[in-house]
Amino acid sequence: MTDESVVVDALIAQWRLIERAVPSLDLDRPSRVRSWTNREVLAHLAVQPVLLRRFLRTASSDSARFTLADNLSGTHALAEVIDSSVREAARAGRIAFAAGVDDVVDDLIAANLAQSIRSVQGSIRLADYLVTRCVEAVVHGLDFSPAVEPDPMAEEIVAEAFISVLEERAAALVPQARQLPRRQWIDMATDRVAASEPLRGALPVMR
Repeated sequence: MTDESVVVDALIAQWRLIERAVPSLDLDRPSRVRSWTNREVLAHLAVQPVLLRRFLRTASSDSARFTLADNLSGTHALAEVIDSSVREAARAGRIAFAAGVDDVVDDLIAANLAQSIRSVQGSIRLADYLVTRCVEAVVHGLDFSPAVEPDPMAEEIVAEAFISVLEERAAALVPQARQLPRRQWIDMATDRVAASEPLRGALPVMR
């Protein structure tokens, strides 16, 4: 992606799609995430713009410690903490997704994507962090029942992000991954569907 600012538009577009879908969701319906209902998925998504707003305040010209691939590969280490906090947030009714998006959009549009921010995992370039937010919004949007059809640009950004992780892990398998339909690749890369050979040994790239 030559113009990194595209990720800002894609993320906002994906957030707005989710925002429009939420009022019609049955929040007690099981989602595609094991043991999470739509309510837990929404609680997880609702915290994303809130955290981004907080992280934007840490923006600096310091060098980033983590890359995009580091961030995506490292999410499994936080799985238990995320699950616990999501369940607590869902029980407490902290699911005001639209309000969180509205609070951060202006700051996001004005942000310097070349700067670094301090995220949960550590310092990362803002442009790379926003790609990870596209990943969260697209993947968990698809986890809703019924699924939220992704913004095409956001979906492309997510597919390419997972390719970048695979390239570091098993570069020889990238051509096979690129042959898959984009949605199938995203589902395999996140363990939503079983990976086919020869990709099985290198996947998932993120849980």
